[in-house]
Amino acid sequence: MPDTPVIVNLFVNGEEVKPSSGKYSERFDPGNNDRLIGVIADGSEDVGAAVDAARDAFDSNVGGWVTDYRLRARVLLKTAELIRENAEALAEMESLFSGKTIRTSKLGDVPRAAELFEFYAGAADKIIGTSQVLRTGDLVAIVKQPVGVVAAITPWNFPLVILCRQVAPALAAGCTVVAKPASHTPATAVELAKILIRAGAPRGVFNVVTGSGGTVGRELVKSDKVDVLNFTGETSTGKWIMENAAGTLKRVVLELGGKNPNIVFEDANLERAANAVTYGAYANNGESCAAGSRLLVQSTVKDKFVKMLIERVRMLRVGHQLDESSDLGPLVSAEQLERVLEFVRVSASEGLDIVYGGKRLSGDIFSKGHYMQPTVIDNTPPSSKLFREEIFGPVLTVTEFTDEDEAISLANATIYGLAAGVWSGDTGRALRVAEKVKAGAIWINTYYTLPVELPWGGFKQSGIGRNNTVLALEHYLEVKGIYVDAQPGPMRPYYKLVLGY
Repeated sequence: MPDTPVIVNLFVNGEEVKPSSGKYSERFDPGNNDRLIGVIADGSEDVGAAVDAARDAFDSNVGGWVTDYRLRARVLLKTAELIRENAEALAEMESLFSGKTIRTSKLGDVPRAAELFEFYAGAADKIIGTSQVLRTGDLVAIVKQPVGVVAAITPWNFPLVILCRQVAPALAAGCTVVAKPASHTPATAVELAKILIRAGAPRGVFNVVTGSGGTVGRELVKSDKVDVLNFTGETSTGKWIMENAAGTLKRVVLELGGKNPNIVFEDANLERAANAVTYGAYANNGESCAAGSRLLVQSTVKDKFVKMLIERVRMLRVGHQLDESSDLGPLVSAEQLERVLEFVRVSASEGLDIVYGGKRLSGDIFSKGHYMQPTVIDNTPPSSKLFREEIFGPVLTVTEFTDEDEAISLANATIYGLAAGVWSGDTGRALRVAEKVKAGAIWINTYYTLPVELPWGGFKQSGIGRNNTVLALEHYLEVKGIYVDAQPGPMRPYYKLVLGY
């Protein structure tokens, strides 16, 4: 644990800089709320400088970045190597600011960040077009070129890995980037900028501006020098971004909310399903758009399965995020804790069954931090707010179904369509359900496995576009058609249609 607060400055045009305003905000440890852990720059007056740096770097092809795909591949591969070399420090910083457990950061987030850069390093020199010789003998070439400047706006729940998910393919494509990390968790974004410079990225290729979404984020959305905006966050903000980005017709990639069902049929391996449902609901303190926050379980095994689930939830240890033995840490802020507790209060007013948890933890180490019991709420009807809205905390609702058709209907009965899990010993059934559930990612007999090879993005109001895989590269590439006239002589026959001679 750092002895002194982390100073989080801006990173513009290849170097760490102080904010023009001279203003900083304080960030306290969400695990005890009385220890200052970070002093964060207010970059609201520096957005223009960061965008200009990225724009100039792209337009001037600084260091050959836009055209030299082998350079980009080397930089991305070296970045992956440096992330691994600095894994301990990055993991501690990630957990300290976000409240996620140190095990999550060490075993999940930081290794995945490295894997993203490694994957796209391998893709950088494989961005190829096509060509065709026409029946006339002329040639048509289809060329792919980087779009330009990308604004990456990221949330506080997975600060490093989501930033890398957005940035790595953009850099592989030859774009330049301005990153706006979440106000609560900006530290690892600046560390990534330093790593990229050490890896050989030219000045201006990657920039970081810290500050609020209402100022920094707004300017990035409306800037006519930004060509692509990739945002991960809540759906209401995504709608605002889509509306306001229309003024400059910039591309938008939106990975938004989720209200993801885990569907357990009576013929599933219940032991395995119970373990995975517990993991899917409470990993990262439940603060995840991918969380399996809705359990749909077949009525014939519902009571048995809920009992198995509660046995596992009771074993979860809540503690400080840097304690290696903690399964859950504190929520990211007092405001987020209050928001989640309000959902629990609504469940009580609706007469739902809080069969485990539901309370803020107090006493001992919990007295000053933002800690909450992992919570299970049984018999949650589709009409309930808890069934329909994203809670973003350690709360799992339980709803029973009778047959396959009802399971599909319940799974699709929200505005979201990000992910889902299907548990069944019948492969045909699992595939039928997976086909009919409206979600961008479906796990069968597993949950929450997110390798870079799995496309990530949503149906309905869970977003637009896909992150991960080679599909993500397309967001950052323009397609140009080039026609080469290979015919001899000064006159093509169809010119006579206009010229008349």
